[in-house]
Amino acid sequence: MSHPTYKLTYFDVRGVAEAVRFVFAYAKIPFEDVRIPWSSPTDWPALKPKTPFRQLPYLEIDGEVYGQSAAFTRLVAKKYNLAGTTDEEQAHVDAIADYIKDIWNSIYKFWMEPDAEKKEKLRDEYFKTGLVEHLDVLESHLNGYGKGKFFVPSGVTWADFVVATFAFTLQKHFPATLEQREALKAHMERVNNLPGIKEWIAKRPQTDD
Repeated sequence: MSHPTYKLTYFDVRGVAEAVRFVFAYAKIPFEDVRIPWSSPTDWPALKPKTPFRQLPYLEIDGEVYGQSAAFTRLVAKKYNLAGTTDEEQAHVDAIADYIKDIWNSIYKFWMEPDAEKKEKLRDEYFKTGLVEHLDVLESHLNGYGKGKFFVPSGVTWADFVVATFAFTLQKHFPATLEQREALKAHMERVNNLPGIKEWIAKRPQTDD
């Protein structure tokens, strides 16, 4: 069976592109992983006007360009049966992925703050209130509709990849946030040890984000 040609372009980070990399790894689909240096993105100013939404990442499928990571990750996931088996499951998958985006937006409010003192204050406030609620919600969905294994009953989907890559970043930068989150930690380990994904994690470039 032949597959489309995939070319992913993003900065040299895991970030919001790691979920689609997980899709490719799990489905054993080859793809070109173009990485622009994060610390000195000299190619980015020239590339930016050519991108669909003036931002990264974007994905080329047989030469056709798609922007917005959630949109193209969903597209590829559907091709390889990683988006839920019913309309209802797909709605749950989309909701979980959208919720992670909401959490990231909350984190970016302090992550990108240039003033160190203000950044620390914003971070502490979010970790004490907002993040606790967000992680409570995720575990509720995992243990409820997902029955504790994956986020939908039929099995693994791209929403699991979005959550697992998010949890990995939390554990790397803010390990205390997951100390009492046994369900989320177990879910992350379950995803990270799936065939294909385990091998990808072992060989992927080691980056901070």
